[in-house]
Amino acid sequence: MIDVSITLKSKSYEYDSIGNQIEVVTNVEVPIIRIEDIYANEFYRGSQAGFKPSLRVVISPLNYNNENELSYKGKNYSVIRVSDINQDEIALVCEVRAGEN
Repeated sequence: MIDVSITLKSKSYEYDSIGNQIEVVTNVEVPIIRIEDIYANEFYRGSQAGFKPSLRVVISPLNYNNENELSYKGKNYSVIRVSDINQDEIALVCEVRAGEN
């Protein structure tokens, strides 16, 4: 079964009452337009740069605010690259986060 949404994750930092910095993770669920295959040239170029692209998800640019992590089907991914497809769609090329095999 294909999930119809992904969870974009962004991090910010706040301070507690005694001045310690605390990481705050914000999760935003956004709908998926479609999942695409990783293109062969994209896979090989990514491999040369030390990345292992494994997911290409298309969403609306209105839902994306430069988050660098996402969750899909119970796995956590890092966003490697964002590309504009047209004015209504962007593609997020992602790799599985280290230790998430």
